[in-house]
Amino acid sequence: MDWRGEVLLEKPENKLDIDKYGIAIHVAFRETERLRRLDDKTQSGGERSVATMLYLLSLQELCPVPFRCVDEINQGMDPRNERKVFSLIVDTLASESRNLAKTQYFLLTPKLLRGLKYGEKVAVHLVHNSPTLPPDIMEWEHSAFIPIMPLLQ
Repeated sequence: MDWRGEVLLEKPENKLDIDKYGIAIHVAFRETERLRRLDDKTQSGGERSVATMLYLLSLQELCPVPFRCVDEINQGMDPRNERKVFSLIVDTLASESRNLAKTQYFLLTPKLLRGLKYGEKVAVHLVHNSPTLPPDIMEWEHSAFIPIMPLLQ
């Protein structure tokens, strides 16, 4: 992966002005690119989604929580980055780390790429909720749509 990034603590001149503290995420998505502050003008929506998900995963070891819910994080990602991020999530959460094993991730999305690699601990739940669903939706074979594949080592 050609992705790089860093997280910086922003400190105000007046150390007692706690409202002015913050973090700045700097990212680069190409080998020849310099690190730039993550914002809505420099990076694409997909690049911002990649950076956000990687930031969440990096916090996981330091700040374990029972679950995280991420809504439509893959919207705007190109298929290449979506596959990379999904694989990274599955691989990271399948690790033997005590903190990582404690957390469940709920990834909500209206779309999934075909052929994603799911680990043994991944459960896929499909919710059909739309006034435009076809009448034979209940006959749909879920297991044929998303085969569960062993995690590649």
